[in-house]
Amino acid sequence: MRISRVSSTVLLLSAAGCATPAPNSAFELPQAAQVNAAPAATVLAKDSWTFESAPGTAITTRHYRICLSGSQPGFVTRLPEFLESSLLNNRTALAMLPAPEGRMETFVLANRSEWVRCVQMIWGAKADPYLTIQRGGVTAGGVSVLYDIGARDTLTLAAHEGWHQYMQTAFAQQLPVWIDEGIATYMEGFRTEPVTGRIVFLPWANLERFDRLREAASAGGLLTLRELIESSPARQLSSSGGDALTWYAQAWAMVHWLHESDQGIRAGGLKALLEDAAGGRMLAHVAEKVGPAAEVRVRRRRPGPDLFHAYFSDNIDAANDSYQAFVKRIVSVGAREKIVAGKSPLEP
Repeated sequence: MRISRVSSTVLLLSAAGCATPAPNSAFELPQAAQVNAAPAATVLAKDSWTFESAPGTAITTRHYRICLSGSQPGFVTRLPEFLESSLLNNRTALAMLPAPEGRMETFVLANRSEWVRCVQMIWGAKADPYLTIQRGGVTAGGVSVLYDIGARDTLTLAAHEGWHQYMQTAFAQQLPVWIDEGIATYMEGFRTEPVTGRIVFLPWANLERFDRLREAASAGGLLTLRELIESSPARQLSSSGGDALTWYAQAWAMVHWLHESDQGIRAGGLKALLEDAAGGRMLAHVAEKVGPAAEVRVRRRRPGPDLFHAYFSDNIDAANDSYQAFVKRIVSVGAREKIVAGKSPLEP
């Protein structure tokens, strides 16, 4: 089985992906006014590409190498601009963050069967845990492998996995799962303007996460903040009575809570956390604030409150009262209409 690009260069698929990274400034920051703007001249090159002898398309943009199998004209047209706009959103929505040093590699396969074989080809014996995913994608080592699950859902998935891909590529220190996944869900929300077709990223425009959150709140099935931070999607899937989708919905709400609640008193901590992780200062900050044992746990990406204690509060149980009140407020009557419009349910 072989993946290559039909050109003067034969590209061997490995954990590095389908292309050789191109240099880029690691600290080139976009202006805030550029967020959600359609990048100029997004597509730099378009080539033929084959997956298992079937023709596909490889697209080069400033920050991505995108390999699509089969005939996916909609994604060939939309995905390059979408990913570049998503990257701008990742870098500016919560803090001003550095650009990735090289081009990130994204594969979009036509169906799950192709996706399975591509995942196996890239990660070999390490692929087995990924193959339990029934409808989604996987990102590891800065390489994302997705498949077509419908036009909008695939773009939503690309935005979610795009955060992981960016964080893995550009950050000097990796975030623990609870905040990494929470931010990935925060980055999913977008709308397409009906007249211009312009993509606008709006973190509240996420009906799937909102509806799941509202259902869990109505059924009395919400986790406490401590339970949320001490768990993970994998733990939810493997535990009896676990609910990974509710976990994701609560993680989505948690990042909104950190960013917006109580007159924004935690927003500075969230900004500092992301800037410190990107710049390689996060672990030293945890060691200073919480202690060396906490630093080891965070470095190993263990679930738990250590990072929360270092950047937000040393009393997570007290903070839970604010978090639960925030969730109750954002799922109140009339909130769904604002979510549909991409607006904050906190607005009057």
